[in-house]
Amino acid sequence: LNIENLQRTLERLSNLMNVIQKALGDYLEKQRREFSRFYFLGDDDLLEIMGNASEPGKVLGHLSKMFAGIASARLSTDELSEDTLAILDAMVSKDGEIVPFSEPIKILHGMGVKEWLKAMESNMKNTLALLLEQAVSEDKADTADKEAFVQWATKFPAQIMILSCQINWSM
Repeated sequence: LNIENLQRTLERLSNLMNVIQKALGDYLEKQRREFSRFYFLGDDDLLEIMGNASEPGKVLGHLSKMFAGIASARLSTDELSEDTLAILDAMVSKDGEIVPFSEPIKILHGMGVKEWLKAMESNMKNTLALLLEQAVSEDKADTADKEAFVQWATKFPAQIMILSCQINWSM
């Protein structure tokens, strides 16, 4: 190849590429600082999430990397108001166990992905805390009635039921 100033052009493009990569790295680090669960994601996954912020269905595929034990969330797009993009009404475990949120999460048009992920994280904690409180108060582990115990045990998510038994056993 005999292109005039080829080496200088390639060096300039290489420098520009380094500047762009640094800016992208800084942007991704800023996103991670603003929502710490992004630290569990690689750069490619985080870029995909940020690029598909207006498509919750594509973001939900990454939940299992950010939240232990959560495979996805149940997404509803039926009969929504004009300003609502989707509604998350339950979390789904890796084993397929579905735990409805105590309060559904509305994802509005123009809402940032970090905003609704933070709302979902908070709602997960609140939902599990409410379920645990309810399970502890209704605990049937020490009853002789096996049917009552089975009914109680199947009413709550498995981890909540087990934790409730342990709490009441230790009291």
